Amino acid sequence: MRTLAVFLLILLPIISAHAQAARDDLMFETSPFMRATAYRNVARLNPEISPDGAYGSVNRAWDVAHSGPWYIEEQRYGGDLVAGGIAVDDTTAIDRGLTILRWGFQQQQADGGFRCPDAFHSTSFFVEAAAHALLLLEASHFSAQYRPEIEALKPRLQAAARWMTRPENETPGRQHNAPYTHRRYLVAAALGESGKLLNDPRLVARSADYVREGMALQSPAGFNPERGGWDSSYHAVGMLFAERFYTIVADSASRPALNRMLDRAARWEASRIGPNGEIATEGNTRVGGETTEKGRSGKAKTVAFGSVYRALYYWSRISGDVQFERLAEKVAAQGHQMHGKPADR
Repeated sequence: MRTLAVFLLILLPIISAHAQAARDDLMFETSPFMRATAYRNVARLNPEISPDGAYGSVNRAWDVAHSGPWYIEEQRYGGDLVAGGIAVDDTTAIDRGLTILRWGFQQQQADGGFRCPDAFHSTSFFVEAAAHALLLLEASHFSAQYRPEIEALKPRLQAAARWMTRPENETPGRQHNAPYTHRRYLVAAALGESGKLLNDPRLVARSADYVREGMALQSPAGFNPERGGWDSSYHAVGMLFAERFYTIVADSASRPALNRMLDRAARWEASRIGPNGEIATEGNTRVGGETTEKGRSGKAKTVAFGSVYRALYYWSRISGDVQFERLAEKVAAQGHQMHGKPADR
């Protein structure tokens, strides 16, 4: 009994710190800004879902025929629905989001992985989204209501995160990710958020390696390189994952360096934004430059306005610098005007 008491005294501060970090992130997701932009119309958010939870044109087609490619990363959009549902007290949206995440876990193999193309990268997107959604649910006033669902998904999430850390999966994954700095922060967030949710220190320790690697890649100008140059869209995607890591995972020893990286990154991103919130893409290596990559559906990628305004607003909350909040508002308005939906990513 004494041993158990000592263990609990050690564990309780860890759990308390994890809970507070998740609440800080929850405050961002449920802020008036996010309710007015990303979650402005949650009832119509991410509608491309089949009745059983397959999300997007590619996965819905695979769900019917079970042939051709599918990607576990497409199921990450369930995380936005969970966050949006929490923000506006819409349990229908939360349930839709969990249905999407649950379909993803139903495709999980016995080793914890998913048998789809580009498996390491695709899994990292899904693991991050699932971990983030469950952390938000735990921190929210819906925690007791969704406790059975949270606990049912935790072992599956842990299996997927640990699959990512096995050398036979991680080594080729790292090699494939090498040209893309934002993927360091994506993997860090996936492993770190999972580690915090699951009280798994091995995952948290592994996540820190990716953050250190990402910070070492930042250019003197402040951008985080993508395929040998800059990209104003993917730069913001990486910022957002780094900000989640900063809030939820990072400790007091690692935060100063990450704060400096984010400050330079935010200022570089701001330099690419015009007076009306338009995002400059000249010179981008991946989206809107001389060439534009195609997404999983075969369509040309577009600027991730949602990630840009999220990243800028999140930094305004971390740094206390209101100029980034004003800039985020302009980007959100421009994205809504161009795409007709504030949550475009």
